[in-house]
Amino acid sequence: MEPANKKAKTTKDEPDGWWWPFGRKDVKEPTALLPDDVCDASAGGFCSDLLGDTKSTEEIEEETKNLMNRVGKIGTNMIKDAVERTEEEEKIDWEVKANGITGFIPTKGMTGVEPAMTQLCSTISSQLYSEASYDQFKLSTNDMKTELFIYDDHGAFLDTSPPFLVAISGKTMILGWRGTISLADKLNDVAASPLSSLAWRKHAKTIKAQGSMTSIAHNDIVIHQQAIIAKAKEVGITEIVTTGQSLGGGLAQIGHLTLRALIEDEQSQWNELEGVNVRSVAFCAPMTTVLLDNATPETDVFIEKLWNNSCNVVYMNDVVPRGYGYLSFIEDFVENAQKDLVKAIPVPRIAKRFLDVQGKIQDLVEGAKNNESLAGLLGVFSQYRHMGNLVFYESEDAKPLVLKDLGAFHKNSKGEKNLFRSVKYKPVKSPMADFMEWHMHIIRGPGLSFPKDQLM
Repeated sequence: MEPANKKAKTTKDEPDGWWWPFGRKDVKEPTALLPDDVCDASAGGFCSDLLGDTKSTEEIEEETKNLMNRVGKIGTNMIKDAVERTEEEEKIDWEVKANGITGFIPTKGMTGVEPAMTQLCSTISSQLYSEASYDQFKLSTNDMKTELFIYDDHGAFLDTSPPFLVAISGKTMILGWRGTISLADKLNDVAASPLSSLAWRKHAKTIKAQGSMTSIAHNDIVIHQQAIIAKAKEVGITEIVTTGQSLGGGLAQIGHLTLRALIEDEQSQWNELEGVNVRSVAFCAPMTTVLLDNATPETDVFIEKLWNNSCNVVYMNDVVPRGYGYLSFIEDFVENAQKDLVKAIPVPRIAKRFLDVQGKIQDLVEGAKNNESLAGLLGVFSQYRHMGNLVFYESEDAKPLVLKDLGAFHKNSKGEKNLFRSVKYKPVKSPMADFMEWHMHIIRGPGLSFPKDQLM
């Protein structure tokens, strides 16, 4: 007999806004026993508008079929190329050319901050990669004084926790995280379980974030919260800006979500900063947010504020901001880059001669096409989306476009313009040689960062 306050659910009965577009769609028996309040339906409003206009089940299933077929086709071609490579083709030697200044600095209307603050955030994101000690940072210019307040490289945990800093410029406090360098960083990039948090407990049923990045951001925030709060009150901070690039940009987005929720929570120590706005200015960050269409009126207002104070700068064909949810873009890149990618697959020539390497790996690829776990994983990835403005540069000197992300299965019945997922991958001659430039140029070209000769 079921408890009075609970009901059994199948995957067919998932709450509005959560579906299994790839795996386990045919499960008939109850798969979960949840309190009724977890299954609340949408109350309408801003969140429902974001999640509305979804494609039909039939359209989603057709996209699913096409996606899984492409996984198999790309894998087959890569293995074929890997096995047939000559000795000369096994050599790989490319370098990234990162030079030039971005021709157009985003306006405040695009990012929510003055252009000089965008440049400062880019400079911080860049120097978090290049500087290894607090006294090496140069963040001030003649027109903009910036004080480094905290730099935490995590000491013995540096290889598993990216460095974190806090800087102050005028009445603005900037929290920054470094992007991916170490092996652990790479593992954190792909540990993409969407999780709720006590930090945003009032909104936990509706908002989920990338789990590994959430843990990292929470670690730095809880360790330094007393010093940050005290300093913010002492200086009279009016706005906190979170920033970073790549993994650091994902941490910035989750840091924004976390701090906004904590400051609004009457039971949190952070509520002492009530009235201080929080926003994020991220660069090349992956998608970190999953939304369910079950928001209460309070959560709906919260999500709208989160959206209106978030931006992420995206450069050209950069694949990272298309992860995790823009799967067709990623597949287009892999297809374009497959000849370069197979150069990293170590298949010794003697093994090619004496073993049926191609046949064995081909069997693995074919199995992946029909693998329910893989399908389920891709289904989860498809739920991720970006929040707020996506400031997209088609080239170094182009005026950026402001795009918005309405999700993987948005139907766009109204023919809306400037949608993030309407920007398709553009094949190039040497995608692997261009990969790092697409991903790093915007902050280290110097791109949007202050030129070194302006810093002091």
